[in-house]
Amino acid sequence: MSRLPALFGAATVLMPALAVACGGFFCSASPVDQTAERVIFVKEDPQTVTSYVEITYQGEAEDFAWVVPVPAVPELDIWDGGAFNGLDLATQPQFQGNFGCFAPEADAGGQDPNGPPDRDDDGVDVLAREQVGPFDTATITSNDPRALVQWLRDNGFRILPEMEPFVALYTAEGMKFVAMKLQPGEAVDAIAPIKMRYASAGMAVPLRLTAVAAQLEMGVKIWILGEKRYGVANMPNIDIDDADLRWDDWAWQSNYVPLVARSVDAAGGHGFITELATPTADLARRVRDSFVPDRAGQAGIDSRDALADLLESQPYITRLYTRVSPEEMDIDPLFEASGGPDFDGIRVIPENGDDFCGGGNPEAFDACDFAACGAGGACAQVGADDERATVGCACADGALARAAVDSTAPGGVTVACGDARMNFMGPNAINPVDPDPLLQTSLACAGNPCGAQGECVVLNGFQSCACQPGFVATGKLSEEGFPQATCVAPKSAPRVDPATIELRQPNLPYPGRPEADPIMPVVPGNGGIGMASEKSGGCSQALAGSAPGDDVWWLMLPLAALGLRRRRA
Repeated sequence: MSRLPALFGAATVLMPALAVACGGFFCSASPVDQTAERVIFVKEDPQTVTSYVEITYQGEAEDFAWVVPVPAVPELDIWDGGAFNGLDLATQPQFQGNFGCFAPEADAGGQDPNGPPDRDDDGVDVLAREQVGPFDTATITSNDPRALVQWLRDNGFRILPEMEPFVALYTAEGMKFVAMKLQPGEAVDAIAPIKMRYASAGMAVPLRLTAVAAQLEMGVKIWILGEKRYGVANMPNIDIDDADLRWDDWAWQSNYVPLVARSVDAAGGHGFITELATPTADLARRVRDSFVPDRAGQAGIDSRDALADLLESQPYITRLYTRVSPEEMDIDPLFEASGGPDFDGIRVIPENGDDFCGGGNPEAFDACDFAACGAGGACAQVGADDERATVGCACADGALARAAVDSTAPGGVTVACGDARMNFMGPNAINPVDPDPLLQTSLACAGNPCGAQGECVVLNGFQSCACQPGFVATGKLSEEGFPQATCVAPKSAPRVDPATIELRQPNLPYPGRPEADPIMPVVPGNGGIGMASEKSGGCSQALAGSAPGDDVWWLMLPLAALGLRRRRA
């Protein structure tokens, strides 16, 4: 029987000791995308969905704040964070080769189970207040997005003016909001995944609101447990050709993650890859029987058992994955039962004839196979002629290069090009509610980190570069350990001339976009959801027989910008 090596110990990247072709459980050669947003949906019955959302945060406990739109007052609980890591590892892709719509429902009496709302004089109804694990939570609603924004600000949630239209998208659809902060005395390490249970007819993730706080080329992982296979209903279900997979013996990893990112970019920034679709019985058995090392202690045993219980609750599991940038988050993906064959998640990497062991042949290696510069960028190789090439990104006009920590990238840092219009903090923005000097432009660009060949610009509080023509941006860690972009000369010409790349119009109320009313924008093209329903034909395009906004399970990914993660510049 297969064992899960150190599955519930520390969250580390497991490097296979055996040949990748072993095909066994957890026989994966792809580092886990540790920066991805992770959400689990469980379709308990035709009208009930439970979701589990991981919350990631770095900063001071008193600064933590998290907001999620919901269709009704939810049942709240917390879940085991270690089980999230275990599920990710247990279901991630494996590689073989020769190389080393949610519907709120009233109760039978038509009354809200939490009783009548606590109506405030400020136009905001407080529907419920409760302590859930380490969190102090409030579920609020208002027909006036301005009043709701002001309530959040008055209660310590940081919302910049550029973010207000995104809140309005969901108040216009009749959504409520769960707002959470840590209880006094709770530390950051007490933050746990949040569990929400609703009556529901469908499932969705509102990426539009996530756009205000997302990094470039952000990973999104979705697990759906139910009776059968699930897929995305209002976006392409994308597949990649195994013939395009490459293996790097020197870095001991594949190009799977950047290949997914480039495939999504080629599809217009919309779509999900199905990474696994299989019955849960064998997976649950393996988890239940897995070995927990002594160092994991009782916490490891509890995490293992929580994951096994989850897998045993439904007969089928689907894992979906995408990589998107903020300008591509203009459609909220809907998920529905799709049927179709099982997929075991195994992909076969073809032989490329190159031997990189011990350094290999630097001339035979194309670093751009292992990189994704975003829809607004083109990859070029950099480095000395006698060295193994690394990656640089040439950005189109109107895009900026930004570095980020990425466990799937060689060296652990990646760089990509993002649309400069998607800047919700402005070039010199300081939060008007709680000014934070760490977000000031002068600190983010101190010392001209872009070098003589580029101009440093702050994009959503992060240092970014506008490189001069003919130069490309590379990513590295600064002396303080923060990701940093720098402009350098390329070793070879970019794969695509950046002058030929035209940034597509973000279908979002981005800063500076003309609107009749900036806080109440009409944003078309959301696949038949919400405010654009009259223009796009209604939600029936995604879920047959559904009225706009009635049958969608709305769940926001952790919106770090409303409770801005405090980062050093």
